[in-house]
Amino acid sequence: MIKEHYDAVKALLPGTVRVHMWNVPADPVYPYVVLWGDLGEESSGGPDGDSLRDDPDVLSIRIRATYVGLNGDSMLIVARNARAALNRKTPVVAGWHPNPLRQAVLMDGQVDTDVTLTGGGNPTYAVDEFALVSHKL
Repeated sequence: MIKEHYDAVKALLPGTVRVHMWNVPADPVYPYVVLWGDLGEESSGGPDGDSLRDDPDVLSIRIRATYVGLNGDSMLIVARNARAALNRKTPVVAGWHPNPLRQAVLMDGQVDTDVTLTGGGNPTYAVDEFALVSHKL
């Protein structure tokens, strides 16, 4: 159920946004977004759940999106496009009713001094977190 929620969030992003899940290739094409995050927390007692049986029927996940560009401008463009596709949008997951995603900034734009680009320079990145709460149908 966790993977299906991550896949549903990825599916919200348009084909014009290059997306990687969890890992980035050794020689990536810029700009891009990396989706990653926690494994979620399962709980019981959602709107249609039976809290007495303690069957998990609510999943809360914090999905992170790292925006990476050759420079600040390209990072800002990919962040703008990804945010427009994700923030306050509702992913579709079979058997679940997710609430709309809610965006929060986790890390401001920074230069990645651990990576040197071909020809010199360093890429720029920033990180958002999208809170997702989903109720089992």
